[in-house]
Amino acid sequence: MIKVYRLIKRHLDGAKCDDAKLEQIKIFSTCIGHGVGTIDFSEKVLEIEVSTFEEILKNGDEYLKFKLGNLSKYFEIEIFPEHAVRLLPHMIECPLKEILVSLKEGYLVLRKDF
Repeated sequence: MIKVYRLIKRHLDGAKCDDAKLEQIKIFSTCIGHGVGTIDFSEKVLEIEVSTFEEILKNGDEYLKFKLGNLSKYFEIEIFPEHAVRLLPHMIECPLKEILVSLKEGYLVLRKDF
């Protein structure tokens, strides 16, 4: 199963704390996202059967096969709007394509679930 997540909110922490122990906890907890002080909140927007995903790959161009094919190597990939623009013209009609059409900001994460 392939799960698709969309970024829904990003929290940037700029506040300082006087308590050193509390500051360390806060720093640890905000290192989860794409850089220190960032937490990304996402929601699952789609689940794709592996057979459907393989069909998408099979019918795509070289870039689509490369970008989405990396999922089998890394088990998680990110798709930004600039990637979506290149993927859309060569993607078969499917729910993932509908989601990519609406991706104007933020990003998607595709995660291979075992």
